[in-house]
Amino acid sequence: MADTTPKSNGAGEPIITVRNMGKSFDDFVALRDVTLDVNRSEVLCLIGPSGSGKSTLLRCLNFLEAYDAGEVRLDGELIGWQEGVSPRKARSSGTLRKQRQHIGMVFQQFNLWPHMTALENVAEALIQVKGMGKAAACEKAQAALAKVHLSDKAQSYPANLSGGQQQRVAIARAIAMEPRVMLFDEPTSALDPELVGEVLAVMKEMAAEGMTMVVVTHEMGFAAHVADRVAFLDAGRLVTCAPPADIFAREPDDARVRSFLQTYRERNVV
Repeated sequence: MADTTPKSNGAGEPIITVRNMGKSFDDFVALRDVTLDVNRSEVLCLIGPSGSGKSTLLRCLNFLEAYDAGEVRLDGELIGWQEGVSPRKARSSGTLRKQRQHIGMVFQQFNLWPHMTALENVAEALIQVKGMGKAAACEKAQAALAKVHLSDKAQSYPANLSGGQQQRVAIARAIAMEPRVMLFDEPTSALDPELVGEVLAVMKEMAAEGMTMVVVTHEMGFAAHVADRVAFLDAGRLVTCAPPADIFAREPDDARVRSFLQTYRERNVV
């Protein structure tokens, strides 16, 4: 198995540190002893076969799934569990909400409120979570929609938006909260193929602006051209984590990674 010891990639000091993380669902072990750093302003893509633990790892980063072993820290602060308490005890719901404000998340499904306009969907979290007044929240929401090129759709309802536009509203909703890190769980998997590009383009712009991003993706082209590093998971283990050139531009050392990419290349072109 390849060396997965965290190494600096020149992007700066780690903002997220994962140490010896484990997660099980009854008898099924989803994650096994995962150790990983995410550097500030880095784009880290998580790839691997279905069921390998990618989405579970992502959800553990903001404690949407409570990891069983090890730890996750954001800027040194332990996420989810109370510090120094044995046996483990989860943080209060209020503390968890505050921690999650720093970790934006975009899901496969858009999760927009159908009775609210795009502007209202983005502004609502600012009002409910950050306690902003309506006028200030709407101003900030309008700026977030502009970042995802949807200023002209501010008064549109989700039913009148394409899937790609709805996903961009979901991204705007997350970035309006000004998180330190953005997590993306296969953000294009629910989209028709012709709509994938518009969402990836927005994510590329976010990466260029220095947003720290962890992305679960099956879009190997995006991983190859945008990621600073690519982490490959299989059967809950972190097999390798390396710059995309090491994985896509030459034959990787690990046989399992070679097999996965060969299967992908037989169907697609990176």
